[in-house]
Amino acid sequence: MNHGSWALSTPRLRAVFIIMALVLLAGAVFVPAASVPAADDEALERRVLEITDQLRCPTCQAISVKDSAAGFSRQITGKVRAMLKEGQSEDEIKAFFVARYGEWILRAPKKQGVGLILWLLPGLAIAAVGGWVGYVAFRASRRGEDEPEGGRHGEIGEAERDRIERDLRRFEEGF
Repeated sequence: MNHGSWALSTPRLRAVFIIMALVLLAGAVFVPAASVPAADDEALERRVLEITDQLRCPTCQAISVKDSAAGFSRQITGKVRAMLKEGQSEDEIKAFFVARYGEWILRAPKKQGVGLILWLLPGLAIAAVGGWVGYVAFRASRRGEDEPEGGRHGEIGEAERDRIERDLRRFEEGF
């Protein structure tokens, strides 16, 4: 036997080589397939994220369940996942959490009843401020049309002049 040769001359060496090749081939085929979730799992996880983004974290309260790392939020996420696997709809899942924790668990209030006021309030506030600014601008433009040229920035009226002179006399008499 020639020890300097890489040739697979013995049957035992060939068998080891074939087994190693099969193991590597199986690893290349099965490991990536096992690590990539199926399309159904991806769709499920996407739905879980959508629903948990609409729920308020009971521990943090300022962020969604999706964005929270709190243990309670992870439990809620697991419950949402289990309910989706059972075939429950998004509305059924939200109703379950509202029944258990109250309306505040929803990050966006319902668009009915008191919740409707919360949805309309920002728009009404913007409309009111816009109307007030428009009214003030309109009044300012009308005031400019009524005044004679030079108006408030130039000469003063007779009544204003009399009032100023009266005030100056009172001031001088006081000393």
